Amino acid sequence: MKHFLTFDIEDWFHPEAVRHLFPMSKWESLEHRVMKNTEKILQVLDKYKVKATFFVLGWIAEKHPSLVEAIDAEGHEVASHGYSHRMVTQMTPEEFEEDLTRSLEVLSGIIHKPVLGFRAPTFSITHKTQWALPILVKHGLRYDSSVYPIIHDRYGIADAPRRRYIIYQNSQHELIEFPLSTIRIGKYNFPFGGGGYLRHYPLRLTRFLINKLKQEKIPLIIYIHPWEFDSEQPRLPLGMIQTWRHYHNIERNMQKLEVLLQENQFTYFKEELN
Repeated sequence: MKHFLTFDIEDWFHPEAVRHLFPMSKWESLEHRVMKNTEKILQVLDKYKVKATFFVLGWIAEKHPSLVEAIDAEGHEVASHGYSHRMVTQMTPEEFEEDLTRSLEVLSGIIHKPVLGFRAPTFSITHKTQWALPILVKHGLRYDSSVYPIIHDRYGIADAPRRRYIIYQNSQHELIEFPLSTIRIGKYNFPFGGGGYLRHYPLRLTRFLINKLKQEKIPLIIYIHPWEFDSEQPRLPLGMIQTWRHYHNIERNMQKLEVLLQENQFTYFKEELN
């Protein structure tokens, strides 16, 4: 079974946990670390001959088009992570469509091919924002990977299916959802395999959960941000709990990823669309 490897390409000042410290008007003046961190990712993927889906923030693509060109040139899939990293839950439908359109125009203008996939910042396709789905279809998107079937303080659709499904369709088109990975225990789904969950969980536990997912014949979806490999990034005053949540085990994350790349087969989402 092939699993899916994905990266959300944003910089250290973009996550929702630190957004209150860095309004968009300040982004240009901050140190941009996303280039070298993403280049590390590309080197590791080349080492293991693995292709991945890169959900690239439109603002990053606009400032660093050569990074998007490099991702595309190495045979990876370029998909959209929106333009401004605003959660869909914080936008009106009009604002979301404007943000999406700007992202798609920047990305497709760089790679000279259609963009097929979308991942909402902070997985913010929820019950309250399903109005965004027909907008995605309207702009030619064929799949989404924004739904986390869990209970969480920022995101999640707890009762969503745990495997690929059609999340929206009209008379002419359908939108496929690739929900983020969970394991069912009793009445609840528990997340693993990406982001903070990959960093926080011991590798032995992650391996065990991957095997449980294989028994269900559900592919794993890994998602990671470039800043989650960057132990030298600026450390921000986030409070004890949020600091642990945001920075824990960053220095070991690449080693964990390499182990998983050695032990499993990965691909990108667009392969599943063919």
